[in-house]
Amino acid sequence: MRVTFIGAGVMGRAIAEGAAAKEAQRWQFTFFDPNLKSAQEAAQATSGTAATTVEDAVQDAEVVVLAVKPQVQARVIEALPKLADCVLVSIAAGRSLADILASLSKAGQPSVPVIRVMPNLNAIVGSATSAICPDDLVSPEQLEAVTALFDAVGTTLQLDEHLISAFTAMAGSSPAWFFQIVDDLARAGVKHGLTKAAATSAACSTMLGSALMLQKTLAEGGNAAELVDRVCSPGGTTITGLLAAQEAGLGPSLVAAVDATIARDRELGA
Repeated sequence: MRVTFIGAGVMGRAIAEGAAAKEAQRWQFTFFDPNLKSAQEAAQATSGTAATTVEDAVQDAEVVVLAVKPQVQARVIEALPKLADCVLVSIAAGRSLADILASLSKAGQPSVPVIRVMPNLNAIVGSATSAICPDDLVSPEQLEAVTALFDAVGTTLQLDEHLISAFTAMAGSSPAWFFQIVDDLARAGVKHGLTKAAATSAACSTMLGSALMLQKTLAEGGNAAELVDRVCSPGGTTITGLLAAQEAGLGPSLVAAVDATIARDRELGA
């Protein structure tokens, strides 16, 4: 499968490198970036090719991934040469299918099938969670190919587009919050005598183990609240700490983070 990435930044490279590491023989990657060095580094990491022009980059591509910031995506689309026999994939937050199709129309592009995907940074370690939303022009074969690309770096689910903003908060943005939680917990450990390295390692490994435990419980029909109850013994240390966190605003702060992310995602598409 011939895949071109327009933009060789962190997310584009994460997807390509993760896919190449899992199924190198399946993918032929080409990268174009205004910073040629970035494209060359991405190509070297994936045994791909760095194109010096966008025309060369998209020539013969079966999948074209727009791995650029939402603020510049419209300009990038307008600079594309005529696309043919390919599917266009957008990983930009806030840019709806209607926005992308409007940009394509403004650029005089022919009818191009478009798939909107919201991945996350965990693609680097093959553990991304990605939402996929195709438009009506996407063929079953194109949808299968793009799904396979993102399955190569984690798990995917197909969602209706009106749910993408909420998914962006749940999966696209939340890794940053989890990283911040680990760092905050580690600083609390330092306060009480642990080294930062030891506290961070303990919090990180415990978060990983807790996620695996929750996955198992969900697969068995359980839920997160049940696990909270299992850890909290009556009158114990955990329930005392949990209630202190809730009183300090743990729950409302996470809801506020989700609300703000969704609002910003919609602003980017305005």
